[in-house]
Amino acid sequence: MSTHGPPHDDHSQPQAIPPGRIAEFMAFFKSMRNFKGDLSTVSAPIFILSPVSLTEYVSYWCEQPALFTAPASQPTPELRALAVLKWYISTLRGQYGRREGVGSGAGRKALGRKKPLNPVLGEIFKGHWDDEGDSGRTELVVEQVSHQPPVTAYFFKNTQNQIRLEGYHLQRTYFRGMPHIEKIGHVVLSLDKHRESYVMTMPDLHLEGLLPPPPYPELDGKTFIAGNNGLTAEIEFFGRGWIRGKRNSFRAKLFHRDRPKDLLYRIEGQWQGGSFTIFDTSGNNLEDFNTGGLHEITPITVAPISEQLPLESRRVWQYVADGIIEGDLSKAARAKSELEEEQRALRLKETTTGEPWELSFFRTAGDWKEAERLLNSVGLKMAKEETKGVWRWAGDQDAKQDEAL
Repeated sequence: MSTHGPPHDDHSQPQAIPPGRIAEFMAFFKSMRNFKGDLSTVSAPIFILSPVSLTEYVSYWCEQPALFTAPASQPTPELRALAVLKWYISTLRGQYGRREGVGSGAGRKALGRKKPLNPVLGEIFKGHWDDEGDSGRTELVVEQVSHQPPVTAYFFKNTQNQIRLEGYHLQRTYFRGMPHIEKIGHVVLSLDKHRESYVMTMPDLHLEGLLPPPPYPELDGKTFIAGNNGLTAEIEFFGRGWIRGKRNSFRAKLFHRDRPKDLLYRIEGQWQGGSFTIFDTSGNNLEDFNTGGLHEITPITVAPISEQLPLESRRVWQYVADGIIEGDLSKAARAKSELEEEQRALRLKETTTGEPWELSFFRTAGDWKEAERLLNSVGLKMAKEETKGVWRWAGDQDAKQDEAL
């Protein structure tokens, strides 16, 4: 028997701070405002933690498998690039906004809006989606390839539609008046039957309305999707101003890189909490996509904990998660402390013996020529030094790993 993620509910409100914990939360919040480093190195109070590991949030790339696979069925490069852009924007609500988590059961759903658990080195999350339509099965493997700094690598595969997604990112959390989350890294979506690849960068996030709560997310700056077919999408994010505007707003444009002023399509609206509209080159409304209500979400299927390997996420965090869900914070704190002690002992052993931890599914590579070339086409570079190298999927070179999918 396998377990699934919960149904999604965009109308739920962030959970209030538990009674008797307000003073503790305020003290923690004030201490963080003066902290200058990466907040991922700070141990947060148990009562603000989610029972869901950060590795699971990668699954939001494919919470709507039909959109993930749609580009493969489009007849022209322009329409494929538009389908990639539409899918990319549709993922933002899950990745950055609706933080109810992807765990199994109501407890995980209700508590997943809190701070996710920081993955341990070598932690793995695996699952798949079976879509009843033309999407077929999409399989996912995630691995925490570095703990400090925290780098997560992931690989998606849909054999039926010949689609792969491979990527990695470093997540850095810090205060700049408000909490900020910076994602350093990229993903590459490959449409193998069309011999097309698209490199995508990820936006940064900051929280608004933390005091007074509830907080809400805003995305910052620009991101790009650059295809090896010469097409580029540029997405610019902006929030509500003092006088006008709406939360979570963006505008995007799709064009040939050698003709950047001749727009093929543009998209405007809200990436969550409303809708966005796709316009053609003549300004005609092609489609309105709702980002405020519920969509047909295909839940990810994950093996039960009893069948998971020791380093799979839900088995690693089982007793911490149980304590959080049950409201037994002492139990959760003890389990978390024991896990942290085990990890410190492992890292000390590696330092003493000189034998580093051996990862299961990903390896560092000297370069990633296609990703580098496409990033360069939009004026960006790979941050190899910050992410401790270039991380590539190694499963196709190892039959044992390939069977794990």
